[in-house]
Amino acid sequence: ANVYFLPVIAGFVGSDCVADILASRIFSEEDICLLLDIGTNTEVVVGNKKRLLACSCASGPAFEGAHIKHGMKASSGAIESVQIDPETLEVRFRTIDDGEPRGLCGSGIVDIVAGMVRARIIDENGTIRRDADTARIRVSKNGVREFIVVQTGEEEAEDIVVTQEDIRKIQLAKAAIRTGISILMQEMNVELEQIGRVYMAGAFGSYVDPSSARMIGMIPSVPLSIVTSVGNAAGTGARMALVSSKARRTCERISRSVEYIELATHSNFRSTFAESLRFPYR
Repeated sequence: ANVYFLPVIAGFVGSDCVADILASRIFSEEDICLLLDIGTNTEVVVGNKKRLLACSCASGPAFEGAHIKHGMKASSGAIESVQIDPETLEVRFRTIDDGEPRGLCGSGIVDIVAGMVRARIIDENGTIRRDADTARIRVSKNGVREFIVVQTGEEEAEDIVVTQEDIRKIQLAKAAIRTGISILMQEMNVELEQIGRVYMAGAFGSYVDPSSARMIGMIPSVPLSIVTSVGNAAGTGARMALVSSKARRTCERISRSVEYIELATHSNFRSTFAESLRFPYR
């Protein structure tokens, strides 16, 4: 929930972002930090106690299972974790509550796309290879290529698949986030090896496998040891501000000090977004 009594950053990034910064305490860190609160709009913050930059990315609802053929919210029966054997392409998965698989939530979709990248059955442009030698890839009645995650073998039960269109939606979503990260790093004049901590917040950010996020290029190729899931940091920050006048004063300082970057008008936006569409670890 938005924390409406908290100040906003320059009127552009909302109070959730202020609360994220408060809860993660990156405003007091010596190390350069990267903070992501991933959702339909993803807040990105880069910096430390000396300087903080923030932006908002229109990453869309794909990471929440929306507009994906077999996407669903993270509820009972949703496939939340997937491993694809890069040699045999056999699929292992885990569902929420260990229920019968009903669909794919965001973390499961990212795992599948990452697994397809590892197995080299999609290219750097996100296209499912036509020469992939596996029965798990087929062409639907609508002429769309798709990867079979769960094959039911029953006429009345539909197979659970990830389609080429699903991959495109994930590709656009991850590119939006990566563009925000890259532009903030450019503005901070920060190199990749200077990032000391990465915090992933939000419902999706707390459950996605960081190695899968890194594989598809959603986050930079940082060591996984510096990546931490921080849960609902905005909610935590809101509670801190509710119970502490000191925390509220800190919020005021954060809102005055953070610099907001408007991505859409940035001179490098188009070129950075185009580069971010690629799957770089193929």
